[in-house]
Amino acid sequence: MARTVFKNGRVFDGTAILPEGTTVVVEGNRIESVSTAPVETAPDDIVHDLGGRMLMPGLVQCHFHTGFGPDAGNPTPYLGDAMPAAYMGMVAAKNAQIAIDFGVTSLIGSSNGDLLDVCLKEAILLGLTVGPRVVACTREMIASGDSADGDNRSWYMGITHTGLIRRVDGVDALRQAIREELGRGCEIVKLSISDGHGSQIIPDWNYMSEAEIQVAVETAHGRNAMVRGHCPSRLGILQCAKAGVDIIDHGDMIDDEGIEAVVAAGSTITPSYLWSERFMAFAESWDYANGPFPIGNGFPETQARTIERLDGVKKQFEYTVSMLPKMRAAGINLALGDDYGFAMMPHGDYASEMEAYVKYGVPDLEVMQWGTRNGARAMGRHGVDLGEVIEGKLADLIVVEGDPTQDVLVFRNPANIQLVLKDGVVQKDLLSAAA
Repeated sequence: MARTVFKNGRVFDGTAILPEGTTVVVEGNRIESVSTAPVETAPDDIVHDLGGRMLMPGLVQCHFHTGFGPDAGNPTPYLGDAMPAAYMGMVAAKNAQIAIDFGVTSLIGSSNGDLLDVCLKEAILLGLTVGPRVVACTREMIASGDSADGDNRSWYMGITHTGLIRRVDGVDALRQAIREELGRGCEIVKLSISDGHGSQIIPDWNYMSEAEIQVAVETAHGRNAMVRGHCPSRLGILQCAKAGVDIIDHGDMIDDEGIEAVVAAGSTITPSYLWSERFMAFAESWDYANGPFPIGNGFPETQARTIERLDGVKKQFEYTVSMLPKMRAAGINLALGDDYGFAMMPHGDYASEMEAYVKYGVPDLEVMQWGTRNGARAMGRHGVDLGEVIEGKLADLIVVEGDPTQDVLVFRNPANIQLVLKDGVVQKDLLSAAA
């Protein structure tokens, strides 16, 4: 069998930069060897002389809304309800293509309607579109009265289609809903635990009860699936960690007790700071002469109340950022992923999230660890053979012009990602043309 040989490059293995002169050999869909010893090549081997470029694991996006994107001018208050399912599928396919172009070889879904992740995964496997490997997510399980519960303010949603949300109350309803969606091909369950993150002040209470969180995890884990939770609140973080939630999204109000609980549980946190930054920049630029501030929870409020709310959001985000060094020092598995698909943060803008963490003191090298090794860990059983350039691992590899371990903004330009292998198969190749 012909092999692919990468030589004369720099190799980031997901943890560190390997010694100069390291050669990586791929056979089939696996990494055959990683060595500084001379490698003899056969006539049918594909040899890539990297000329100093960097070889590294493919990126993992751990909070990916496949259906977020252009809605053809038909907006509604609730995500996933703007356009028919067929249109949303085309949006998902485009987002998957964008992700591959930027070096993302794996993604973990984060709530969508109409089995969008499952359909995207199958379309990629069948060759109908290109894209990363997909850990398919359910709809977002919400309790009645959740801020995403459209029936509170949009009566029509109770009659027709609820987009990416599914209202469930009580352990029996939650157990049934999870069984249904896992049975239809989903692999990770999304729970809406508590209010806030970005646009709202975060209260110290949860929408879901502790018993509901526990039964959700018990049901999902019993079927070899994972659980993630939209969880900004202090109390929610503690209860999610105690229950064994695999991915805690946002974790805004984590404290020392929460850090200890998350470490003990081995949970991943996706901090997703970019949405908060972009939201606050938009809020600060808003001219109230144009009318009320357009992003709220659906209830009207005075300008004074809006300003008070936005000031509270800003102060809470400052607290969130202050806890980042503690989370890193404690060894929490931190990973990349944010709410891409909004106009102010389109899919493909992944470098901006990386840049935000660098700004808050995370070295570029560590951000790359989050995006590769840590992302694979967040995938659970799906990521066991991913995220590292190690003999025997799956050949999910990218070749990058420049050194993202020194400057994450290399990922700003997709032309810098010159070769993408997923499972040993070429998904993108600018390297051959350059040669």
